[in-house]
Amino acid sequence: MLQLCWILFQFTFLGVLGIQMVKVEDFITGIAGNEVRLPCCFTSDTRNLNLVQITWLKKAETGNVNLAVYNPQFGTSYPVGSNRFSLTNTTPADCTLTIDPLQLGDEGLYYCEVNTFPNGKHESKTNLTVLVKPLTELLVVPAVASFSEAPVAHCTAANGKPAAVISWSDRIPGNATFIRMENANGTVTILSQYRIMPTRMDDGKNVTCLVSHNAFTNVMDLTVALSIRYRPEVTIRGYNGNWYVKSSNRSLECLAKANPPVTSYHWTMSTGFLPPTVHVKDNHLFITQIDYSVNGTWICEATNVIGKGRSEISVVVKEMDSRVAGQLFASTLVYIVVGTLVTVLLIVALITIMVMKTRRKTSATRKEVKVHPANDREFAVLATLNVKVVDNASSSSKEARNQEATVVADLSID
Repeated sequence: MLQLCWILFQFTFLGVLGIQMVKVEDFITGIAGNEVRLPCCFTSDTRNLNLVQITWLKKAETGNVNLAVYNPQFGTSYPVGSNRFSLTNTTPADCTLTIDPLQLGDEGLYYCEVNTFPNGKHESKTNLTVLVKPLTELLVVPAVASFSEAPVAHCTAANGKPAAVISWSDRIPGNATFIRMENANGTVTILSQYRIMPTRMDDGKNVTCLVSHNAFTNVMDLTVALSIRYRPEVTIRGYNGNWYVKSSNRSLECLAKANPPVTSYHWTMSTGFLPPTVHVKDNHLFITQIDYSVNGTWICEATNVIGKGRSEISVVVKEMDSRVAGQLFASTLVYIVVGTLVTVLLIVALITIMVMKTRRKTSATRKEVKVHPANDREFAVLATLNVKVVDNASSSSKEARNQEATVVADLSID
């Protein structure tokens, strides 16, 4: 009953003296390191009212702390002596408190207190919440290829308020672990590891850590390439199955994929020694002259800090048989004959052109005496070149292989 009476008294008093109000925002959120503004507006419908002073205070355990004061007669004052606090729009209608930069310790309850004459003091309170952006980091953790699960990436969202939320992309199947650490200043650090069963195929693939926080406009994504360490995987190239005796300048190349990179290569042969025509340089093996000493199995071994890998290839040296020789001879003969015939055709064409020019001069001289028929002024040269090559080297019989390749050419001029 007494409380109800007091409320009725207040309404009656305000109805007589006029409605007065201190307007603030009930809840304001700011980000540490940024600027935040706490607005305070005083309104009244009473003209016979004098503004004495506006004061911003912060609630503390030992009592309210006076941060900033505005007096129409004496101006502004900052009792705490900090240049992070300032009053803007200092008028009776608007007296906003600006904090820049905002600190974590600024979080709390703030009062905007307005003193007037003759109505006395009016105040309203604002609850300020300070957010702290977490420091994010994603690190790759080198792992050795194995059949056991191991951590491959480490994501951290440190010193955030409130605690950040970490998740991982599922492009590479795995499991995540999380550790939460409460800091003395009220911030929270989240540690997360991503664990997979590492294989050689996972080396170089990307993994992404997703960090969500109230102070972030969007989800922050951090990406790193995995480093899976494995011993060398070796292949040998350069032998095509057609190495013949007395051929020269052949080579083999040892190719190795490894993480970390290969530190050394070693060539050996099944016979236990390298022929004198062979020399080695890094991952290449050079053979200056092919003979039967090259026959055998060649082995390349590559080494890195994880281990060794090897590959082998069997080389069979062949004799240059009559069929292969015949094919080479026939091919060479065809090129010679065709080249010769083309040259002869060019010479005949050149002679024909010269004869035509001579006859035209003679015809022009005779024209002064008499007129020749129209067909005497025409001269036609027709040249035909027919080339037929018979490659007897491709025959399967022994007699055919002993025959030479035949080239037949017909040349006619009309």
